[in-house]
Amino acid sequence: MAIDISIWEKETFFAQQDVIIVGSGFVGLWSAFYLKKKNPKLKITIVDRGITPIGASTRNAGFACFGSLSELVWDAQTMGTDEMLELVEMRFKGLERIQKYFGKKDIDFEMCGGYE
Repeated sequence: MAIDISIWEKETFFAQQDVIIVGSGFVGLWSAFYLKKKNPKLKITIVDRGITPIGASTRNAGFACFGSLSELVWDAQTMGTDEMLELVEMRFKGLERIQKYFGKKDIDFEMCGGYE
């Protein structure tokens, strides 16, 4: 039994891609963003299980944080203090990168000095 496939389906689903990213949350979208910025000619496709992302990236109520105190204590216990501190530093630098890239005019981003 043959399946009728539209022109746009052929062009979209069967086109040669350089990179396919699974997941359209923060990690997937930022990965695509930086790959495209580094090499504008890359053909990148992002796929997700639904039409829009429905995971943690879109359900965090707008929080941009580097972890709760209980999460950091757990991380220190499971991975060691040095690795936990490196992880906190990477998370903090990620928040700085968001603020630097978007600035105050594009998003309402305010570092409140909280721990969560």
